[in-house]
Amino acid sequence: MAGLKEIKRRLRSVKNTQKITYAMKLVSAAKLRKAQEYVTKSREYTNELGILLSQLLQETPGGEFSHPLMEARSEVKNVALLVVGGQRGLCGGYNSNVNKKAELAAKQFEQGMSSVVLGKKPAEHYRRKGRPYLNALEELPENANLWPIAEISAQLEAGFKKGEFDEVWVVYTKFKSAISQQTQLEKLLPLEANLTGLAGAASTASTAAEASGVILFEPSVTQVFSALLPRILSAKIRQFCLDAKASETAARMTAMDAATKNAKQLSRKLELQHNKIRQARITSELLDIIGGAEAVR
Repeated sequence: MAGLKEIKRRLRSVKNTQKITYAMKLVSAAKLRKAQEYVTKSREYTNELGILLSQLLQETPGGEFSHPLMEARSEVKNVALLVVGGQRGLCGGYNSNVNKKAELAAKQFEQGMSSVVLGKKPAEHYRRKGRPYLNALEELPENANLWPIAEISAQLEAGFKKGEFDEVWVVYTKFKSAISQQTQLEKLLPLEANLTGLAGAASTASTAAEASGVILFEPSVTQVFSALLPRILSAKIRQFCLDAKASETAARMTAMDAATKNAKQLSRKLELQHNKIRQARITSELLDIIGGAEAVR
């Protein structure tokens, strides 16, 4: 059994750890409020793009448009994978879940897969596994709005248009609430499969807009549509990044809360163990004193 000095040392260490994890929990909670606000505003912007898209589709008979970003390839040989992960650890299973989903995607697109990695942790995972990647952005700001979204969007758009890859998929963690995040693998390009969902999500708002009067698009519906699709691509990538950052912050807050509770429980056990040993020693010393007094008599 450990002595009193060892228990006191462990107790100090656990209490110091408890203070650190509690402080990290408070910091993550403050960051999460701002991250949630960014996610909500980004979704509102994406929904507005969906409203505009649905209006454009209704302005053309049959809703038929053509655009390089909508071009579905008859045979998929090369796939680009955008992996959005975390910058740091101490966030529970967040990073491991992203890495596991990336590994599943690698098995699914085993032939001709190229990756663009956002975040230090997934980049480390790629290097540890010996997997090549097109680009890895590891030193990213805390605010996901400041990430090089335009650069990433331009790289993926150019590669798709040039035929360097036939599809683009993304691995990220969708933010639902402070205690609920889901790691997902979603198709990003071609946009054809995603346009219906994006426009359909805003169908109610679009109907209300129609009722207000005739909508005119200048210089033309086709030109507006062609300019809108790259914005939709960039908006979707931004949404993925904001969701991922909010999920990472929420996971870290939850992990630090659990660590604080565990440290508190452990300190209580150590205190109880310390008191028991101390009481046993005091009882033993009293018995020795009483025994000595009786012997003197």
